[in-house]
Amino acid sequence: MDRLVSEYIMSYHTKETLENMLEDVVNELDLSDGMIEEHGPMGTPPAELVKIVLARKDLEISMLRRGMVDVSLTCIRQK
Repeated sequence: MDRLVSEYIMSYHTKETLENMLEDVVNELDLSDGMIEEHGPMGTPPAELVKIVLARKDLEISMLRRGMVDVSLTCIRQK
């Protein structure tokens, strides 16, 4: 993120407010039981968890665009 944008955001919100906003994003992700088990409430930091979920969704979208029908997690792990 650009330094000026980062400074603006940090000056406008407190660190606690930003962390709460990130927690809200994580709560809206509707994680599968497997993801909850793997990352748990105290396991993976929220920012890292959001990155992981977005990367997995990008992979699923890419697979769908290539014509794959099954883009479930079990299909991805087998490869």
